[in-house]
Amino acid sequence: MDHFLATLKETVNPATQPVGVNLVRDPSLLEGKKVRLRGERLAICQQIAYSRMYSWSTWTDAATAHCVIGACCTGLIDTPRRVADGTVNAGVYQENLQAAAAMQGLMPRVKTGVMGVLTYPLSRPVEGMVPDLVVIYVNSAQAMRFTQAFLYQQGGEFVMRTSGDAGVCSRAVAQVAMTGEPAVEIPCMGDRRFAAAQDHELIVGIPFGWLERTAAGLAATHKAGIRYPIPHQIPTACDLPPDYITGENDVK
Repeated sequence: MDHFLATLKETVNPATQPVGVNLVRDPSLLEGKKVRLRGERLAICQQIAYSRMYSWSTWTDAATAHCVIGACCTGLIDTPRRVADGTVNAGVYQENLQAAAAMQGLMPRVKTGVMGVLTYPLSRPVEGMVPDLVVIYVNSAQAMRFTQAFLYQQGGEFVMRTSGDAGVCSRAVAQVAMTGEPAVEIPCMGDRRFAAAQDHELIVGIPFGWLERTAAGLAATHKAGIRYPIPHQIPTACDLPPDYITGENDVK
Protein backbone atom coordinates (compact mmCIF):
# COMPACT_ATOMS: atom_id res chain seq x y z
CA MET A 1 0.00 0.00 0.00
CA ASP A 2 2.94 2.33 0.59
CA HIS A 3 3.91 2.10 -3.06
CA PHE A 4 0.36 2.81 -4.16
CA LEU A 5 0.12 5.83 -1.85
CA ALA A 6 3.46 7.23 -3.03
CA THR A 7 2.52 6.83 -6.69
CA LEU A 8 -0.90 8.36 -6.04
CA LYS A 9 0.71 11.38 -4.38
CA GLU A 10 3.15 11.91 -7.24
CA THR A 11 0.75 11.43 -10.14
CA VAL A 12 -2.75 12.45 -9.00
CA ASN A 13 -2.50 14.01 -5.52
CA PRO A 14 -6.21 13.96 -4.52
CA ALA A 15 -7.43 16.68 -2.18
CA THR A 16 -8.71 14.23 0.45
CA GLN A 17 -7.31 10.94 1.66
CA PRO A 18 -7.91 7.58 -0.01
CA VAL A 19 -10.09 5.43 2.23
CA GLY A 20 -9.80 1.73 2.94
CA VAL A 21 -13.13 -0.10 3.24
CA ASN A 22 -13.78 -3.54 4.69
CA LEU A 23 -17.10 -5.38 4.57
CA VAL A 24 -16.55 -7.42 7.70
CA ARG A 25 -18.31 -10.76 8.07
CA ASP A 26 -16.37 -11.83 11.17
CA PRO A 27 -16.42 -9.02 13.76
CA SER A 28 -14.00 -10.94 15.98
CA LEU A 29 -11.30 -9.65 13.61
CA LEU A 30 -11.74 -6.28 15.29
CA GLU A 31 -11.62 -7.44 18.90
CA GLY A 32 -9.18 -5.25 20.80
CA LYS A 33 -8.66 -2.96 17.78
CA LYS A 34 -9.05 0.79 18.15
CA VAL A 35 -11.76 2.33 15.98
CA ARG A 36 -12.21 6.07 16.44
CA LEU A 37 -15.94 6.32 15.73
CA ARG A 38 -18.37 3.52 16.46
CA GLY A 39 -21.79 3.26 18.06
CA GLU A 40 -23.05 6.36 16.22
CA ARG A 41 -25.75 6.32 13.56
CA LEU A 42 -23.97 7.06 10.28
CA ALA A 43 -24.59 6.59 6.58
CA ILE A 44 -21.89 4.80 4.58
CA CYS A 45 -21.02 8.05 2.78
CA GLN A 46 -20.57 9.75 6.16
CA GLN A 47 -18.20 7.02 7.32
CA ILE A 48 -16.07 7.59 4.25
CA ALA A 49 -16.23 11.37 4.77
CA TYR A 50 -14.91 11.03 8.33
CA SER A 51 -12.06 8.86 7.06
CA ARG A 52 -11.08 10.97 4.06
CA MET A 53 -11.46 14.38 5.74
CA TYR A 54 -10.74 13.76 9.44
CA SER A 55 -8.49 10.68 9.22
CA TRP A 56 -10.86 8.79 11.54
CA SER A 57 -11.59 5.09 11.43
CA THR A 58 -15.31 4.29 11.61
CA TRP A 59 -17.58 1.28 12.12
CA THR A 60 -21.26 0.75 11.52
CA ASP A 61 -23.36 -2.38 11.78
CA ALA A 62 -27.01 -3.18 11.09
CA ALA A 63 -28.10 -1.28 14.20
CA THR A 64 -26.15 1.91 13.44
CA ALA A 65 -26.18 2.15 9.63
CA HIS A 66 -28.48 5.16 9.37
CA CYS A 67 -29.30 5.12 5.63
CA VAL A 68 -31.38 2.10 4.64
CA ILE A 69 -30.14 2.22 1.03
CA GLY A 70 -26.51 2.06 2.09
CA ALA A 71 -27.25 -0.63 4.67
CA CYS A 72 -28.80 -2.98 2.12
CA CYS A 73 -26.25 -2.16 -0.60
CA THR A 74 -23.41 -3.18 1.70
CA GLY A 75 -25.06 -6.38 2.92
CA LEU A 76 -25.75 -5.25 6.48
CA ILE A 77 -29.50 -5.91 6.17
CA ASP A 78 -31.93 -7.65 3.85
CA THR A 79 -33.40 -5.23 1.34
CA PRO A 80 -36.68 -3.95 2.82
CA ARG A 81 -39.81 -4.21 0.67
CA ARG A 82 -40.19 -0.41 0.51
CA VAL A 83 -36.76 -0.26 -1.11
CA ALA A 84 -37.11 -3.22 -3.47
CA ASP A 85 -40.55 -2.22 -4.75
CA GLY A 86 -39.46 1.39 -5.33
CA THR A 87 -41.68 3.03 -2.71
CA VAL A 88 -38.67 4.79 -1.19
CA ASN A 89 -37.86 6.73 -4.36
CA ALA A 90 -41.09 6.79 -6.41
CA GLY A 91 -42.15 10.35 -7.07
CA VAL A 92 -38.70 11.60 -6.08
CA TYR A 93 -36.11 10.05 -8.38
CA GLN A 94 -38.60 8.27 -10.67
CA GLU A 95 -42.02 9.17 -12.01
CA ASN A 96 -43.85 6.14 -10.69
CA LEU A 97 -43.51 2.92 -8.72
CA GLN A 98 -42.70 0.82 -11.78
CA ALA A 99 -39.81 3.05 -12.82
CA ALA A 100 -38.55 3.24 -9.24
CA ALA A 101 -38.60 -0.55 -8.86
CA ALA A 102 -36.71 -0.90 -12.14
CA MET A 103 -33.98 1.39 -10.83
CA GLN A 104 -33.77 -0.43 -7.50
CA GLY A 105 -33.65 -3.77 -9.28
CA LEU A 106 -30.39 -2.82 -10.98
CA MET A 107 -28.68 -1.32 -7.94
CA PRO A 108 -25.69 -3.43 -6.82
CA ARG A 109 -26.16 -5.07 -3.43
CA VAL A 110 -23.68 -7.25 -1.59
CA LYS A 111 -24.98 -10.59 -0.32
CA THR A 112 -26.26 -10.25 3.24
CA GLY A 113 -24.19 -11.51 6.12
CA VAL A 114 -21.89 -8.51 6.40
CA MET A 115 -21.68 -7.74 10.12
CA GLY A 116 -20.12 -4.31 9.84
CA VAL A 117 -18.62 -1.72 7.50
CA LEU A 118 -15.16 -0.50 8.53
CA THR A 119 -13.53 2.58 7.01
CA TYR A 120 -10.16 4.22 7.66
CA PRO A 121 -7.60 6.41 5.90
CA LEU A 122 -5.46 4.11 3.76
CA SER A 123 -2.33 5.69 5.21
CA ARG A 124 -3.43 4.74 8.75
CA PRO A 125 -5.16 1.35 8.52
CA VAL A 126 -6.79 -0.31 11.49
CA GLU A 127 -4.26 -2.73 12.95
CA GLY A 128 -4.08 -5.99 11.05
CA MET A 129 -6.67 -5.02 8.43
CA VAL A 130 -6.11 -5.16 4.68
CA PRO A 131 -8.84 -3.27 2.80
CA ASP A 132 -11.29 -5.05 0.56
CA LEU A 133 -11.32 -1.95 -1.60
CA VAL A 134 -10.25 1.70 -1.67
CA VAL A 135 -12.46 4.75 -2.26
CA ILE A 136 -10.99 8.04 -3.50
CA TYR A 137 -12.79 11.31 -4.22
CA VAL A 138 -11.34 13.17 -7.19
CA ASN A 139 -12.07 15.86 -9.75
CA SER A 140 -12.85 15.05 -13.39
CA ALA A 141 -9.24 15.44 -14.57
CA GLN A 142 -8.07 13.05 -11.85
CA ALA A 143 -10.84 10.61 -12.81
CA MET A 144 -9.47 10.76 -16.35
CA ARG A 145 -6.02 9.80 -15.03
CA PHE A 146 -7.46 6.82 -13.16
CA THR A 147 -9.35 5.68 -16.24
CA GLN A 148 -6.13 5.84 -18.25
CA ALA A 149 -4.39 3.80 -15.54
CA PHE A 150 -7.16 1.17 -15.49
CA LEU A 151 -6.89 0.72 -19.26
CA TYR A 152 -3.09 0.90 -19.53
CA GLN A 153 -2.57 -2.86 -19.65
CA GLN A 154 -5.79 -4.11 -21.20
CA GLY A 155 -6.95 -1.27 -23.45
CA GLY A 156 -10.57 -1.25 -24.55
CA GLU A 157 -13.02 1.09 -22.84
CA PHE A 158 -14.07 1.85 -19.29
CA VAL A 159 -17.82 1.63 -18.69
CA MET A 160 -19.37 3.74 -15.93
CA ARG A 161 -22.80 2.82 -14.54
CA THR A 162 -24.87 5.07 -12.34
CA SER A 163 -28.44 5.62 -11.19
CA GLY A 164 -27.92 9.09 -9.71
CA ASP A 165 -28.62 7.70 -6.25
CA ALA A 166 -26.66 5.77 -3.62
CA GLY A 167 -23.43 6.67 -5.38
CA VAL A 168 -20.59 5.65 -3.11
CA CYS A 169 -22.37 2.82 -1.28
CA SER A 170 -23.87 1.09 -4.32
CA ARG A 171 -21.17 1.59 -6.94
CA ALA A 172 -17.83 2.50 -5.36
CA VAL A 173 -18.32 -0.04 -2.55
CA ALA A 174 -20.92 -2.70 -3.43
CA GLN A 175 -20.26 -2.94 -7.17
CA VAL A 176 -16.49 -2.99 -6.68
CA ALA A 177 -16.78 -5.66 -3.97
CA MET A 178 -19.04 -7.80 -6.14
CA THR A 179 -17.23 -7.52 -9.48
CA GLY A 180 -13.61 -7.13 -8.43
CA GLU A 181 -13.35 -4.33 -10.99
CA PRO A 182 -12.80 -0.59 -10.45
CA ALA A 183 -15.64 1.90 -10.75
CA VAL A 184 -16.13 5.63 -11.25
CA GLU A 185 -19.33 7.13 -9.87
CA ILE A 186 -21.19 10.39 -9.24
CA PRO A 187 -21.81 11.33 -5.59
CA CYS A 188 -25.51 11.19 -4.72
CA MET A 189 -27.70 13.79 -3.00
CA GLY A 190 -27.14 12.27 0.43
CA ASP A 191 -23.37 12.34 0.00
CA ARG A 192 -23.57 16.02 -0.96
CA ARG A 193 -26.09 17.00 1.71
CA PHE A 194 -24.84 14.99 4.68
CA ALA A 195 -21.25 13.95 3.88
CA ALA A 196 -19.78 17.12 2.31
CA ALA A 197 -19.18 15.80 -1.22
CA GLN A 198 -18.39 18.80 -3.40
CA ASP A 199 -19.89 19.82 -6.75
CA HIS A 200 -16.68 19.04 -8.64
CA GLU A 201 -16.05 15.62 -7.10
CA LEU A 202 -16.36 12.15 -8.58
CA ILE A 203 -15.76 8.88 -6.77
CA VAL A 204 -13.26 6.20 -7.74
CA GLY A 205 -13.57 2.72 -6.21
CA ILE A 206 -10.67 0.29 -6.61
CA PRO A 207 -10.55 -3.34 -5.42
CA PHE A 208 -7.50 -4.17 -3.33
CA GLY A 209 -6.23 -6.54 -6.01
CA TRP A 210 -6.07 -3.65 -8.48
CA LEU A 211 -3.96 -1.27 -6.39
CA GLU A 212 -0.55 -2.22 -7.77
CA ARG A 213 -1.90 -2.49 -11.29
CA THR A 214 -3.43 0.97 -10.94
CA ALA A 215 -0.19 2.38 -9.54
CA ALA A 216 1.72 0.89 -12.47
CA GLY A 217 -0.70 2.44 -14.95
CA LEU A 218 -0.53 5.84 -13.27
CA ALA A 219 3.28 5.76 -13.17
CA ALA A 220 3.68 4.61 -16.77
CA THR A 221 1.30 7.17 -18.24
CA HIS A 222 2.85 9.88 -16.04
CA LYS A 223 6.30 8.96 -17.37
CA ALA A 224 4.91 9.04 -20.92
CA GLY A 225 3.92 12.68 -20.40
CA ILE A 226 0.29 12.56 -19.24
CA ARG A 227 0.58 14.80 -16.21
CA TYR A 228 -1.70 16.12 -13.51
CA PRO A 229 -2.18 19.02 -12.95
CA ILE A 230 -2.63 19.39 -16.69
CA PRO A 231 0.08 21.72 -18.09
CA HIS A 232 -1.53 24.33 -20.33
CA GLN A 233 0.05 25.26 -23.63
CA ILE A 234 0.63 29.03 -23.43
CA PRO A 235 1.18 30.52 -26.92
CA THR A 236 3.66 33.22 -27.80
CA ALA A 237 2.39 36.29 -29.69
CA CYS A 238 -1.15 35.52 -28.56
CA ASP A 239 -4.15 36.98 -30.40
CA LEU A 240 -4.75 40.23 -28.51
CA PRO A 241 -6.90 43.09 -29.86
CA PRO A 242 -4.67 45.41 -31.94
CA ASP A 243 -4.73 48.25 -29.40
CA TYR A 244 -3.46 45.90 -26.70
CA ILE A 245 -0.39 44.83 -28.67
CA THR A 246 2.91 46.57 -28.04
CA GLY A 247 3.91 47.96 -31.42
CA GLU A 248 7.08 49.42 -32.88
CA ASN A 249 5.93 52.96 -32.09
CA ASP A 250 5.50 52.01 -28.42
CA VAL A 251 9.16 51.10 -28.08
CA LYS A 252 11.36 54.18 -27.53
